[in-house]
Amino acid sequence: MTITFIPGEVNRNNHSVAQTNWKNHHIIVYGSGNNLIITGGTIQPANKNPNPFNIDKNLQTIYLNRDPQSIDINPKNGYIIIAITNKVIVYKPMNEYMKIPKWQSCTEFEIPDDMTINCVKWANEEDEIVIGTNNSLCLYHLYNEYGEWKYKERWKSFEVAPIKNIEVTPNSKLILTTSGPYDRMIKAWTRITYGDENTMFDLTYLPHPEGTYVADFIWKTKSTVNAKKENVIDPYMAKIRNIRDYIDNGNLDDGEVVYSFCSDYKFRVWASCEYTGHSQINNWETLDLSHEFEKIITIFVIENHLLQETLIPALKKKSSHLFNDVNVDDMDLLFVVSDKGEVKIFAITNASQCPPCNIKFTRIGGDYAFGRKEFPFINTIINEPITSNLIQSENFITSVVKPIIINGICILNERLPYLSLLLHDRTKNTIRFEILDFEKLVNHSELDVVLVNKFQGHTKSIRKLVKSNSSFTQNNVLLSISNFAEHNYIWEPMILQTNTMAVTKRFSVNVESGIWNAVILNDVEPPVDWKRRHIIVTANKDGKFSVWDCNGSTNDDKPADLITQLSLDFVKEPRVFLLTEFPDNTDSCRQYCIVAVYEHDQVKAWKLALTYEKNEKIKEITFTQQDISPLPQDELIYQATAVDVFVSEANKSLVAVISEEGLLKSYTLDFSKPCIEWKMKTELATNISKASKIHGSTIINKFAVVDSSGSRLSVWDVTQGVLEYEEVFPEENGPVTDLDWTFISATKRKVTANAILSVGFNRFVLLYTQLRYDYTNNIPSYATLEKIDISDYTSHEIGDSIWLDHGYLIIGSGNQLFIDDKWVKLGSSTIDSTIRQLMSGYITNNDYDDDSVDSDFEMEENDRGKNGSSNIDDIVFDVSYLVRVLNGPLPIYHPQFLIQALFMSKITGVQKILVQLFQTIRRGDTITWDLNLDIESELFKEKKNELQPKIQKLQRRMSLTLDVFSEFNAELTDLLTEKLMKISLPLLTRHQQSTLISIIAIVKELKKNSLLNLDDNGIRFTIGFKLFQLSTKQKHLSMRDINWALHSDNKELLLQSVNDYYHNRLTWEILNKRVWFMNQNSHTYHNY
Repeated sequence: MTITFIPGEVNRNNHSVAQTNWKNHHIIVYGSGNNLIITGGTIQPANKNPNPFNIDKNLQTIYLNRDPQSIDINPKNGYIIIAITNKVIVYKPMNEYMKIPKWQSCTEFEIPDDMTINCVKWANEEDEIVIGTNNSLCLYHLYNEYGEWKYKERWKSFEVAPIKNIEVTPNSKLILTTSGPYDRMIKAWTRITYGDENTMFDLTYLPHPEGTYVADFIWKTKSTVNAKKENVIDPYMAKIRNIRDYIDNGNLDDGEVVYSFCSDYKFRVWASCEYTGHSQINNWETLDLSHEFEKIITIFVIENHLLQETLIPALKKKSSHLFNDVNVDDMDLLFVVSDKGEVKIFAITNASQCPPCNIKFTRIGGDYAFGRKEFPFINTIINEPITSNLIQSENFITSVVKPIIINGICILNERLPYLSLLLHDRTKNTIRFEILDFEKLVNHSELDVVLVNKFQGHTKSIRKLVKSNSSFTQNNVLLSISNFAEHNYIWEPMILQTNTMAVTKRFSVNVESGIWNAVILNDVEPPVDWKRRHIIVTANKDGKFSVWDCNGSTNDDKPADLITQLSLDFVKEPRVFLLTEFPDNTDSCRQYCIVAVYEHDQVKAWKLALTYEKNEKIKEITFTQQDISPLPQDELIYQATAVDVFVSEANKSLVAVISEEGLLKSYTLDFSKPCIEWKMKTELATNISKASKIHGSTIINKFAVVDSSGSRLSVWDVTQGVLEYEEVFPEENGPVTDLDWTFISATKRKVTANAILSVGFNRFVLLYTQLRYDYTNNIPSYATLEKIDISDYTSHEIGDSIWLDHGYLIIGSGNQLFIDDKWVKLGSSTIDSTIRQLMSGYITNNDYDDDSVDSDFEMEENDRGKNGSSNIDDIVFDVSYLVRVLNGPLPIYHPQFLIQALFMSKITGVQKILVQLFQTIRRGDTITWDLNLDIESELFKEKKNELQPKIQKLQRRMSLTLDVFSEFNAELTDLLTEKLMKISLPLLTRHQQSTLISIIAIVKELKKNSLLNLDDNGIRFTIGFKLFQLSTKQKHLSMRDINWALHSDNKELLLQSVNDYYHNRLTWEILNKRVWFMNQNSHTYHNY
C-alpha cells in the first residue's frame, strides 16, 4: 500500500517552503509550526516505468524549539538551512547515497547583536549563505575542516530597512534584495572581490514607478545551450586569491538578467551585459499585463534551462503551431495567473543576448486555466476601511497583497520530464504539490497541471477521528478532534489521479470547552459543485451538546455556524455517542436519533429533525431532547462501543457492552412507544474478564474483543455464538489501541467477503480479512493482509485511525494525518504467496465482478495502468478485491465447487461448466468467476435425477466440426487438459489447478457406459476413490467414501472397478488402506 502524507499546516512566511532535486531525490521542505517537514519521492532502479504517483515517498519531521522564519535547500549537496530568530541551523544528509534520505544537524550559529533573521539563501557553488535580517545583509561561508563543519562571516552591510526577500546567483556574484512588501526598489549587490577577508559588493538600484511596489522578482538562471558547461569552483579552491581569473568559464556571458513584476501589472526585463561588474543594470523591455485580467494574483517564469529538459524535447518529437517563429533555444515562459485560476502564457525570447536589445514577448495560445483541485478559491475583497495599520498587518499582506506564492520550480526527477510546482496558499496555510506536463500543451494546446498532493494539517496533536455515518456512501467526511478548542476540523476526501486519496480541510468547529465526541451527517443537501453541507452534533466537555452547520455554499473554508445548543445537569464523557434514523422518514422531513450512553442506567437521547423544501434545500433544523429508557441489564458496563451498522437500519444492534466478567450484550432501539426503549439482540459469554477493547458490526455479525493485557485478540460470531479466531501478539508490539471494521462495496452486497478488520497498535496497524472455509485444509479463519507502519515517518504514536470509503485508512499521529490507500503489492508472507498463485492467471486488467466500477488490480509501473506485463510481482491489487478472492464465492470451475456438484449428482451441470471453460480459454476471453453461465439455472432447473442421462442410441462419433466444442466428450477433455497444463487459471492455486485436471479425468471416466449403470452412492464412491488414487497426501480412504460404498446397490460393480484398477492383484499393502464391506447378494466379505 502507498501512504499519502498530510504532514501539517504550512507557516505563512514568504520563505517557509523550498524544493529541489538532488541525487535522484525530489525534496520538499517546509515549516509547520515549530516543525520542519522534509518530504518528497525517490525513483528506485527497480521501477522500470516511473510516474509521479508510483515513486517511493518519504517523510521526516524534525522538531524545533521555535517556528522557522526561512528555509532553503542546496541543490548541489542536499544541505538544508533554516533560520530561527537570530540563529541559523544547517542540516545535512546522513549519507550521500540513500534509498530513503534522512537529515541530521550539521552545525548552527547565531548572528551577532540578536538580529532577527527574515530570510536565508544558498549560494551553492562555494557553500555560501546569504542572510537578511532586520538591519543587515550578511554573507557567510560554510566549510568542512578535518571533518568538522565551520562557518565564517565574509561580508556584512548594515541596512536602515529590514531585508525581507533575497535572490542570489549560485556564485554569489549578484544578490538582489527588497525591504518589505511595499518596496519599489530592488537593490542589486554586485560582487567586486572574493575571499574571506576582502569580499566587497557594489550597490545599484532597480527603481520602479512611484506609487507602486515590487510584487515578484526573479534572477534568470543562465542556460548552457550551445555553450560549454560552466566549471564549478571547488569550495576549497575559492580561498586562492584571484583563482577565478585563471578558470575558463566556457566564454559564457557574464551579464545578468532579472525579471520583475510590479503592482502596476507590468513585467520588466532588467539586464547588464558589460564585463566590468560595475555597470548599471538597465530596464531593457516592459510587458504591460494590465489588460489581461482584472486581478492578477501571481506570475511565475519557467526558465530556459528547465524547458530544455521538458518542453523542447517534446517539440522535437512533434512540432506545435503555438511555438512557430519562436526561438525556443533562448526562450523563457511567463505564466500570468488571475485570482480565478485563469492563465495566460507569454514567451520571452532573446533576453540572454548581449546587449538584450531584441527582447520579444509572444503570446502562446489562448486562455488556459488551472483545474478546481489545482488552484484555490481566492477572495481578496476588503470589507473594512483601508487604514495604515490594516495594510501593514500580516493578515492583509498574506490574504490580499500576496496570497499565493509559487516556490522554486524544478524538475521532478531526471527520469520524469515533469516540472514540479509548489503553490503556497497563504490564506488557507496549504501547499499544493503539482506537476506540469508540456506534452499536452504541445499535442493538444491544453494546460496540463495535475495535483499530486495537498500539504496541510493540524498545528496541534490529533486525539480522535470521527467519520460521518449517514449511509455508507462514497462521500463520507472526517472530523479530527484535538484538545484545543480552535483545532477541530472537518476534512473532505479528494480523489487524485489513479485512485490516490488526499483530504482537504473545509471547516473548523470551534468549541471553547473542547469536544469529547461527535456524530456527523454528511451531504444533508445535494452538493453544488464542490460545495457540500454537513450537520455535526458535538458532545462538549462542559456537558453541552451543540449542533453545527457546515455549509459550503455560505461559509466555505470558514468556521462552522452554531445552530443550537442544549445542556445536561451533569458533566461526564459519554461511553457511546451514536446516531441512527427514526423510522418512517419522508423526503420532506428526516429525523435522526442521537444517543449518549453513560452507564447502563444513565442514557440520554435527542431528536435531530431536518425539514426540507421541494428543491431539497433545508428549511429548518431542530434539536430536542427525547425520552429514552436505561439499558435493560443489571451488570455494570465495563466497556461499551457503538456497533457498525447502516444508519437506516435502526432495528439492528446499535450499542454493545461487555461486563467485567466478559458477558457481551448488544442492543437495538424500539421506537414504537413515546419513550424509546432498548431491546437486546445478542448475548454472548466470552469469559474474557476486564476486556480492554471491543468493536463489532451487525452487518457481518462479528465482534472483536481484546483482553485485559491488550495482547490477545479474539473474533466472535455472535449469531452462532462461537469463537472464530484468536491470536496472541508479541510483547514488543505493545497493547492493542484501536479496533475498526470496514465494509467495502457494502452498499451493493452486504456480505462478509467485503469485511476488513484493522487492529491498531502504537506505531502500526494490522489489516485482517476472513478466509473462506476450506474443509480440505486446516487453516486459520483470519489472515493478515497488510501491516501499515508509520514509524519510519514520525516519532509520534498513533492517536486514532478510521476507515473512509473504498478501503482508505486514515491514521492520525501527532499533528499529522497518514492516508493508506487501497492498493496492495504482494510481499513474501504465506498468505501473499497464496494470493499470488490465485492471481497468476490474470495478465491484464480484468475483474471477475461485473458490478465493480474501479479496476481491481493494476500494473504498478505505468501510472497504475496497463503495460502488458505478465509478471505478477509488478501488479498492485485493490484490497477489496483481495478480500473477495480470499473470502468471496468460489469460481464455478473451482475443484471444491465441482466436487460438491458431483456429490449432489449434478454431473450434467459439471460437464456444461467444463465445456464453457474450454470454450472461454479457446476464444481467449476473460475468465470470469461464473464463466458467464447462469449457474443456478444450470444446476437446479431440473428436479429429476441427472445421474443417469439417457444414452442416445445413435451416438455421433467425434468429428472435426464445431460441435465437438459444444458437447462434453473425450476429445474435448483431452484438449482442455492439454490447455490447463500450459496456462494458469485465475483464482486457483497450482495445487487446485492440478486437482481440477484430475476432476476432468474423473468426469470423463463417468461418461463410460459401465459407470452410468451405478446408483448415486456408487458414483459418489467412485469419485472419492478416484480422488484418493490421485492424491499424494491422503493415506487412507475416508469413512465418507466407505459409507457410500456400504450404501450402494452396485457393490459388485464397485469391486470390479477396484480390481480393474489394481489389475486383479490386491496386495496386503493395498488392503491395509481399505476396510471391509459386505456384498449383500453373495454374503461374502471383500477387503478394500
